[in-house]
Amino acid sequence: MNRRSFLKLIAFTTIFLSFNLVSKPKRIVRFEHGIASGDPTPEKVILWTRVSSNSDNSILVFYEISNTVDFKTIITSGKEYADRRKDFTVKVDAKIPKRFRGKKVFYRFRAEGAYSQIGTTFTLPKDVENFKIAVFSCSNYPAGYFNAYDSASNDESIDLAVHLGDYLYEYKQGEYATDNAIRLNRQPIPNKEIVSLSDYRLRHAQYKSDVDLQKLHSSMPVLCAWDDHEITNDAWKHNAENHQINEGSFNLRKRNAIKAYYEWMPVREPKIPFNNWKRYKIGKLIDLKLLETRISSRFKQVNLNDHISDDGNFQKNAFFKELNNEQRSLLGNQQLDFIKENDRDDQTWNLYAQQVLLATLKLPTIPDNIIDALPDYQSYYKTVIREDLPYNLDAWDGYPAERKRFLNTVRSISNKNIFIAGDTHNCWANNINEGENFIGAELGTPSVTSPGASENFNGLIPNNVLENSMLMKNKNLKWTNLVDRGYLTIDFTKDIATAEFIAIDNILSKNYKTKVLKRIEISPGEKLT
Repeated sequence: MNRRSFLKLIAFTTIFLSFNLVSKPKRIVRFEHGIASGDPTPEKVILWTRVSSNSDNSILVFYEISNTVDFKTIITSGKEYADRRKDFTVKVDAKIPKRFRGKKVFYRFRAEGAYSQIGTTFTLPKDVENFKIAVFSCSNYPAGYFNAYDSASNDESIDLAVHLGDYLYEYKQGEYATDNAIRLNRQPIPNKEIVSLSDYRLRHAQYKSDVDLQKLHSSMPVLCAWDDHEITNDAWKHNAENHQINEGSFNLRKRNAIKAYYEWMPVREPKIPFNNWKRYKIGKLIDLKLLETRISSRFKQVNLNDHISDDGNFQKNAFFKELNNEQRSLLGNQQLDFIKENDRDDQTWNLYAQQVLLATLKLPTIPDNIIDALPDYQSYYKTVIREDLPYNLDAWDGYPAERKRFLNTVRSISNKNIFIAGDTHNCWANNINEGENFIGAELGTPSVTSPGASENFNGLIPNNVLENSMLMKNKNLKWTNLVDRGYLTIDFTKDIATAEFIAIDNILSKNYKTKVLKRIEISPGEKLT
């Protein structure tokens, strides 16, 4: 090689190295979506985070658990890779050393010099005299601020949160409950109805960016169940009301939604992904069964319009024949067998957490002119009222034969039963009966932000009139609130469970106040009055 060629090679090499130094900036790592814990057992607890960076390469993430908030003592630790296959989320099933089980511990993540915030969590206690849970449902990001999460995270008396579904919503801007989204800078991301895996991941990321949601997750373990909007409205096993042919395969959409759910949520994945029912034993005080009522076994909802003839007459006999079909399923036999698994301890509260209301509910008489002023999709109220039918066929009212089997199973185990439900956006306190037998009390939690019945009627019926009319129409309904957003707490002791419905007075501002709407003391085997 002559001198000129050598100098050209040196110059080229210098330019190449300089280009590489410029084109490979230092990787920046952040924990933008917070941390979370969930699905505690007596020995383990799920820890979750998500890593954001300016690189698509895998990132090694370390987790640390300490018995002190300053992390001077690390009681256990480990590491996991975050990569594109799971959207850079990290989830570990952390085993807590024996002497720290059932006690509060602190956890955090770190990667390449960056630290996450610090969270608190615990494994389930083996011996406990009282235990308090908070219950949430229907948290629609565009509808308003998650002040309910902020309120609960500030209440140090709460041990554990339960989210009964509709943790997120699938709609685009301009659709359901997005009226205030632009003013609040809470427009849905992506601005489309979510269908693909990328869509669901982006929507989860938006929700996890909320500071109040992050605060709740970092302050306590959260047990999470999905309902329909984590997939799409009124989903059932093989399809959904809000899934159209031009949106592709529903089975693919369902798989996309559930894959993103398991990536982004602090939950332990079962062997069969759709069979997401679980049991949590909190000492001898509570046997909590978190049920799945949406996509593992649910039959298609009965559609009133299918039973209206061309001349406008309602075919009542055909309707009830379909409704009362013994084969119609909401839980399925496998889940009913799971419910039978019980220690039959008279000291234990059996708590059944599910997505949809168990009680039968009918609407009072509402004048036709008011119904005519509502959106077209609510016109079915006319038929419901005229024929005196249950109004929500997406709930247990649409599956009466299996409801009877479910309640007889529960009754055979214990009379110390409480049922909790979400989905409706309103507060409910019901007595649950099967025939002449009282089974237990049901408490329906209000929504975090989604609009309730009073808003659905656009102020056309005074709130107190609507609530009182519902109470008069439904003898097993003992109290309701159809106005307020918020959450539910239940404080358990051996002899009594004390429920409080907490109202948030404002979801359109970060300035809010709370109040107790109703306090209910539940005694084993005794009806609500």
